[in-house]
Parts: sequence; C-alpha cells; structure tokens
Amino acid sequence: MRILHIGEYVVGGMATYINEVVGYQQQYFDVYLLMSEHNSATHFELDPSHILYYKYKRHPKYFLSAMRQIHKVIEEVQPDIIHIHSSFAGLLARGLFFVRPKKAIVFYCSHGWAFLMDTKPIYKKGYFLIEKLMEFKTDVIVNISRYELEQSLHLGLSASKSKLVYNGVRERNASNMIQFSEPSEETNIIKLLFVGRYDRQKGLDIVLNLFKENPEMKQHIHLYIIGDNVLEENVWEFPENVIRLGWVNNAEIDRYYQQCDAVIMPSRWEGFGLVAIEAMKNHKPVIGSNRGALPELIQQGVSGYIFDIEHSHNLLNILKNLNMAELVKMGEAGYAIYKEKFSAARMNEELVGLYYEAFTGASASENLVTGRLEYLKRAGDTHD
Repeated sequence: MRILHIGEYVVGGMATYINEVVGYQQQYFDVYLLMSEHNSATHFELDPSHILYYKYKRHPKYFLSAMRQIHKVIEEVQPDIIHIHSSFAGLLARGLFFVRPKKAIVFYCSHGWAFLMDTKPIYKKGYFLIEKLMEFKTDVIVNISRYELEQSLHLGLSASKSKLVYNGVRERNASNMIQFSEPSEETNIIKLLFVGRYDRQKGLDIVLNLFKENPEMKQHIHLYIIGDNVLEENVWEFPENVIRLGWVNNAEIDRYYQQCDAVIMPSRWEGFGLVAIEAMKNHKPVIGSNRGALPELIQQGVSGYIFDIEHSHNLLNILKNLNMAELVKMGEAGYAIYKEKFSAARMNEELVGLYYEAFTGASASENLVTGRLEYLKRAGDTHD
C-alpha cells in the first residue's frame, strides 16, 4: 500500500497531527509527504527521501503552478491512497481531477471547515460551495470533531462520505526539563501557556487586551506564548507579564506543557483544538472559549473551564479565581479523558480502518486491526 499525504502550510497543530499519522503508517506502508516548501515544519518521522515539497505561497498567482507540481508528484509516486490535509491543499490537490483522471482513493480532512469560521456570511457560503464541488472528487471526508461533522451534514455535505475520527497524540517521555522561572521567584504565580499562531482565529489578542485592561493580573499570572506570526504582519503589544518563546520544535514541546499550570485557548473558532489534547496528555487543565469543538473536548469544572468569548468579564473571573490545587486535580482528570478518547493509537487504528473500508468495500471491525494492516501491506506489493 502506497500512501501520499498532501498538505499546504504544514506547521503547528497540522504538523503535529501529520507527524503522528506518518510516523505510525511508515511502519506498515510506503508513505510519502508532500507540502509547501514555504511555512512548513522540517522535522517528521519519515524517511527524508519521502518528504517532498512544492514551490508555493498562499496567493492566487501560485495556485495553478502548485496544482501542476502536486499532480506531477502524484503521477510519479502513483499512490493507492491520497490523504489531503487542509482546505487550501484540498483545492490544490483535487482541482485538477476535474480535467485529469483520478486513479487513487482520495481522503480529505479540512482540519477545520472554512465555512464555520467567524467571517462574513457571503464568504461562508462561498467556502461551502467550493467544498461541495470538491466533494465530487473525494471518496472519504474525515471530520475531526462531532461539531464539525454535524455542522457539515446540516449544511449538505455527503453523509455517506463523511466520517468522524478524533485527533490523537502519543505520550512521550520528556527529559532535560526546562524551567520557566528561577527557583527564587514567587511560587504563587500561576503560569499559563498559550500555543498557536498570532492571528484572529487563535484569539491571543483577547487575552493580551484583558491583561492590559487589568494590570493587577501580573501579580497573579504570567503568560508564556509558544508561536509567532504566520501570515499577518500585525504589530502586537505584550504586557510585562507575557513571555514570548517563539516556535518550539514538536519533539520538545511537551517539556513546556509540563512546566505550566494551565493552558489557555481563547479561539474564535476551532475545528478541533489539538492544543487541548496536548495539554490533557501532559496532565494540564485547559481554559477554553465556548467556540467550535472546544466545549466537546473540555469538561467544564472537571478538566478545565469554558468561558463565553463574547463577555471578557467571564474569562476575567475565571483567571482571578484560579487555584493551584484545583488546577492539579483538573489536570489529572484531563489525563484520564485523554487516555480514553484521544490517544494516537486510537486515531491511527481508526484511520487504518477507514483505509481498509475504502480499499475493500468491507466494514472494518475494531478487533481486526492486525488483519487490516496485513491486508493493506500486501495491497502495496503490486508497486514496482
């Protein structure tokens, strides 16, 4: 079985997800990864000769060239399954299938539907129409949360093609622990961690503005930020209790999660929220907005807190009343939820099950993981 994963800007949560998938699949299948050479991560658990790039930037003048480059790779690799990640990659990879034959089985995951974003209704309608058109060249649509699945079906995407596979991450042993602060510093300071891009979606500005409007918070909370600008050239102002760490290699990021007391996710929209699962995996509670799939992941008062993004005082009250002992308790509850629902093993087994169903037309039973793997491995023996 030969599998080609295609992405656009593979960075941040997208890179984490794809690395989990290709790292597992390369043990059993012939796996390739194709992505933009601009704004993509560089470290993946995959043979470097199987990591391919296309020249591209997110601008219409690059679209046709990117489509041609992608389809040239498809012709060279001759995959049995093409697994496409993100809306832009979905357009680039599937667009030319309307004028060229589609020989492989096509899986597509938007990793967050564009038509569910916090944007103008006319844009949402346009995004949905594009997805509806591209659906004709797609065999399986993978949704990353029940919220995304239900919303897409309500709007009219194919129920027979749509599947649900929650994102998952694996546990790693973190060594050489980093230290956020000097041992001599005050120990009653709560260390919050934000992980993500500096953009409107991730809502970093909501927290920064809250700190600016309530300067007394610096005596109680320090905010550590992993991430940076990706597209926008916004000028950001950071209060003195905010520490910027830049982007952190995925292999090292658990060390940072383990040194914080809680993780904050003030997202305006979120198809899934991989950061929440990374936090739970590291025994940390999550303070998240009431948008997208976050209320689906965070159990209010059990593994974290949900706040109303439209009312800043709601978040302020949560932050002012944070209690270290309660955060520790919530972190342990979150870890139990992670083990049950969001492990990488569960995610990868479910994806292999969908590959098996698409390739054979047979239903995949949960107790036949080994048999499915063996079948799909043999299916790749026809390649030269």
